[in-house]
Amino acid sequence: MTGLLLLVVLLLPGLTYVMVRERVGAERRLSPFRETGGVVFGSVLAELAVLVLFAIVRSLWPAATPDIGRLMRDGTAYVRDDYVLLGWWTVGLLLAASALAALVAVLAGRNQSPHAMSAWWVLFKNWYPEINAHVGCTLDDGSYVAGSQASFNTSSEDSPDRDLILSAPIQYRAAGHAEAILYPASAVCIPARRIVALFVSYPPPEQREPEPELELEQPEPREQEAEEEQVPLAAGQ
Repeated sequence: MTGLLLLVVLLLPGLTYVMVRERVGAERRLSPFRETGGVVFGSVLAELAVLVLFAIVRSLWPAATPDIGRLMRDGTAYVRDDYVLLGWWTVGLLLAASALAALVAVLAGRNQSPHAMSAWWVLFKNWYPEINAHVGCTLDDGSYVAGSQASFNTSSEDSPDRDLILSAPIQYRAAGHAEAILYPASAVCIPARRIVALFVSYPPPEQREPEPELELEQPEPREQEAEEEQVPLAAGQ
């Protein structure tokens, strides 16, 4: 039981990495072997990095850190003498390793390769992630639905078993009709298997700045008088 608890504690940084990566990045369906390997590998790397930092601190402030040499020589006797110091440092190093793993997961999740992500992730998270894009969907029956992107399935696979949620204002055009109407709904959920094409714009049309109008320069009065004087001369010639 103690060994199992120790194993779980040592794997805490790797578990933190996987959980934060799933929250920040796209959902990836990995095999049990790859997922377990990621937890173990992440834990080992994070704990090694923290141990290197501990060695640096130990060389600078030996009195404030546990004596690893004595711990190896005396074992439980040293633990009984300095269990408070060992306990605080153990918890601190474990939390530091978990925080480091979480930071790496956030950075990795925000810098994922678009080639490994779904098309939805590229459209809604990789391009202009700070904007809720305006999305228009052509469905398989010929109808059209448009609105602001509110939520979508973050799976990295372009699976038909996903849903896209659009929020108001919702525009709807029935199949066979030419004009879209403002549909009285706050949101709409569209299954991916019904979508034929997505039309995405950044930012939403109602928030776009109007294009500046080109102002034609009017000729000065002197130039107009000169042109009027030249016209009779040209006719007389």
